[in-house]
Amino acid sequence: MPETLGTVTFPSGEVLLIDFGLLRLWSADRSPLLHEDQAPPETIARANRAVDLEVVGPDAAEAAAQIDLATVKGRYGFDQDPDNDLLARQIAGTGLDATVREIPRMAHFTRVHRLLDDDPGGTEVPFHGGWAVAVRGVPTGPLVVRGERMPAGAAYEERWRSVWVECATGEPEHSAECGYVLVDEARLLFADPAALNAWHNDDPADGMYDLAFWGRDQDVVGARVSVDAQASPPISLEGPAIGWTNLVRDDVVGRLQALRALKAEGLRFAYDIRPHDDHYRLLQQMYRTPTESGVIEVGGAHMTGWFTSWGDGAFPVFRDLAADGTLLRVRVELGGPEIVARQRRMERLWFGDLSKLAIVTARVAGDGAQVCWLYREAADRENDSGWRVFAGDESQDYIDDAANSVLVPLRELIEDAALEEVFEAPVGSAFERVDGKFVKAPFPAG
Repeated sequence: MPETLGTVTFPSGEVLLIDFGLLRLWSADRSPLLHEDQAPPETIARANRAVDLEVVGPDAAEAAAQIDLATVKGRYGFDQDPDNDLLARQIAGTGLDATVREIPRMAHFTRVHRLLDDDPGGTEVPFHGGWAVAVRGVPTGPLVVRGERMPAGAAYEERWRSVWVECATGEPEHSAECGYVLVDEARLLFADPAALNAWHNDDPADGMYDLAFWGRDQDVVGARVSVDAQASPPISLEGPAIGWTNLVRDDVVGRLQALRALKAEGLRFAYDIRPHDDHYRLLQQMYRTPTESGVIEVGGAHMTGWFTSWGDGAFPVFRDLAADGTLLRVRVELGGPEIVARQRRMERLWFGDLSKLAIVTARVAGDGAQVCWLYREAADRENDSGWRVFAGDESQDYIDDAANSVLVPLRELIEDAALEEVFEAPVGSAFERVDGKFVKAPFPAG
């Protein structure tokens, strides 16, 4: 059954689907330059040297359509390295009547309009290494945002399969892909792109901040900061975090200095400064609702944000159309087969069998020698895979010296692709590499 996540309005008749955790990089209607504290200095310097290019000439659209570069959309190449003429060379290689020219840097909001002018049905919008997806021709609203979870009884049944803006009632006859939205902070937002010009990031409307921290040593950290910074004891925040709310900037600075000092001592925890900006306002709702979604008004438009429930990734976006071409939905597919496969892979690497440890000789782990012999014995610890891994040229004296062996997760060994299938073999198995392939070998005696 579909669930309601919120409502949206699109005064401009356009929708932008974006990871709103990345809106700190969104230039809105300003020049697309990164500023201090938005990224490491070398990243800022590289981003601000970039140029925007346009393909021009009688065959511009046809030539640009033949280019397979992530930052080339429509007739434009955004955020290009000024010392690299790859786009110009590829356009020349098409043999069509088209060339490339440099144009003034294009604000991200302007990119939305230029790209939709050429492709109103939907387009990816690049910005500083990310992608949003824009679609023109949506009703102004108010419209409902709905989501459907994975099928009951299926893997990950509590997660979103798809989330959409409901533009009209009816049964979809077919779907048109608009591109992929890139998610790097596990959250998404349906917004009017013009209204996003008024979005405030890292600029608290009330001048207040929250300071959160979490991790193995969080209780020790809380007690120490309370003394070192002469602060009140921390309180529970969303999820596993503890910290302080409604701090003025000077209070944040003092407690932040104490946190950094404890980090330098080796205490294990993470921390996060949360200014009371639009991002914060939305997150506060998302943390407290069963749909992990929220609605805020920005720039005269209502926007709905939610957690993907799958973490990060690239998710396909579609227009669902009626038989007569009426736009029924703008939909992002979150639980597609490739996403489920990726999630299972990640869980296997970090929490499943490939996260378990092997005893590996220093010839392999330190010297980089190829694995040529290994066997699996019964493990006596939960996180032990039982695998014992060798280069094959170690002497018995070398093997008997414990200093010549280390513990390594299996996932770090499967860069040698042939090993992943071998690691599925049961206890009592042994293998050696012959002519580049692993074949069964006698299990070592004793």
